[in-house]
Parts: sequence; C-alpha cells; structure tokens
Amino acid sequence: MAKMLISDTKELLRQIALVDNRKVMPETIEAWHNIIGGIPFDIATQALKMAQQDSTIRYLEPRNIISWSKEAAFRLDRDNPKVEAPLDSSPQPRCREHNELILSCGPCCRLLHDYEQNNGQTGIDRFAKAEIYEVSH
Repeated sequence: MAKMLISDTKELLRQIALVDNRKVMPETIEAWHNIIGGIPFDIATQALKMAQQDSTIRYLEPRNIISWSKEAAFRLDRDNPKVEAPLDSSPQPRCREHNELILSCGPCCRLLHDYEQNNGQTGIDRFAKAEIYEVSH
C-alpha cells in the first residue's frame, strides 16, 4: 500500500478541523505528516473516523490515528475482502511421444530447455504445441 501524500494529510486535518474548529497551518500539516505519513490514506481515514467516535479522546492527536490504524486496517480488510482472480490455467499437457505429463518427461523438458536456450521465450509456446504437446480435441 502507498503511504500518504502531504495532500492526504492536509485532507485529514481538514476533516478534523470541521469537527473541532482547530486552525490548520502549513507547519501543522507537515508535523502531522511526519508522524502519520507512513499510514496508507484509506487506513488513516478509517482510523480517523474510529478515533472521532472514541469517547475517551477529547482532542485528536496524531497518536490517536496511529493507535486506531491497526484496527482500521483489519476492519477495511474484513469489510472489503479481496476478490482473487480466477486461475487461468489448463491442466498440465502430456507429451505426444512418451504420453507423460510434460514436467515428468525428461527428454521433452530437455527439448523445451534447448529451444529456450537457442531462441529465448519468444515462440516457445507455439513450438511446444507443434512439436511436443499431445493435442486433445
């Protein structure tokens, strides 16, 4: 995850000032950024909301964002689970000559290796399909 930009820290302080009417000066933004700038913006925003809801916090400080950031990250992960991309693979092919799974066939692996040594990766799939793999219909 990317760390916050100074403009992100400024936005957080703007949100805080809307609630407690603090004056936000460039020095304040820089000081906060030096403390919380390593936290990703989405986590810091969630931590800010949680800190603002914490009845024990009277005046929000950078340490409040830091202390809530771990819980904020956990909640963001829980509420927005990552969707894993479906695997786009086919079963391991068999070699035509030996009827073995390609990774279990030494001679055919050698052919692929030699092709790659001489030609690089370019065209290796086309070569394998034409010369080695069993074509299933």
